[in-house]
Amino acid sequence: MTPQITSRARSARVLAILAGAAAFTGCNQRAAPPPPERPATTGADYALPAFVGKVWMSTTRGKPLGSIMIFLPDKTLLMDSCFETFRIAEWGVISEDTIRWREDAIPIEAQYVQPTEDSLQLKIAGMSDEQTYMSASVPYVCPDMPK
Repeated sequence: MTPQITSRARSARVLAILAGAAAFTGCNQRAAPPPPERPATTGADYALPAFVGKVWMSTTRGKPLGSIMIFLPDKTLLMDSCFETFRIAEWGVISEDTIRWREDAIPIEAQYVQPTEDSLQLKIAGMSDEQTYMSASVPYVCPDMPK
């Protein structure tokens, strides 16, 4: 007669096996190669705008509920909304009042104005409407999806 293994004992055994496998594979890992060198920038080196590092919530009529943009200092842009899939893109400053980011390999240019510390306006090239944002308040929770 074989003794029954409890689920707790089974979990502990699985964890021990996984820990051993992780330790074994960790010994065989090679050091990561150094990152490729970035090409030298040409032209002016513009300072990061004041809106960088804040969570910006859309106040533009017709944008999905809870749409946000976060421009990070490492030139990463996070775009999300309460009911859509998030997007991570690269972005950069291309002049004193213009930024550019990529969406599906398509460059998007926008002139920006920050009338106050808590407001941001983007005028996307080729579009007639201006996108408006306000600094998100903390805490914020997405509302329930409309039914």
